[in-house]
Amino acid sequence: MHLTNEDENHRSMCHKTILDALVVGATLNGDEYGDMQESAIVAMERLATDFSNRPIMARHPGLLTAVAKATERETRQVDKGVDPKSEHLAKPLLMSLLLAM
Repeated sequence: MHLTNEDENHRSMCHKTILDALVVGATLNGDEYGDMQESAIVAMERLATDFSNRPIMARHPGLLTAVAKATERETRQVDKGVDPKSEHLAKPLLMSLLLAM
């Protein structure tokens, strides 16, 4: 279970150390890390549901790049006709973070 499922955790989890870990998880290379990459993006998306977290996240080093790479991965999956395990969250997340800058 994601700690980010609980709304009351969103503000406290938008912390440098946690964001650093999510960036690392989202940018791991290799097909064997697909679940970890997806989990990191889901966590970021949930943290970004709290509007006050978006500017912090948007300015966090590497976070926008990690989300952009996830958007590219999701687009490649769609182009290949791969059935997604979950919704494609990276593109809406990227847009909401860019708007928060």
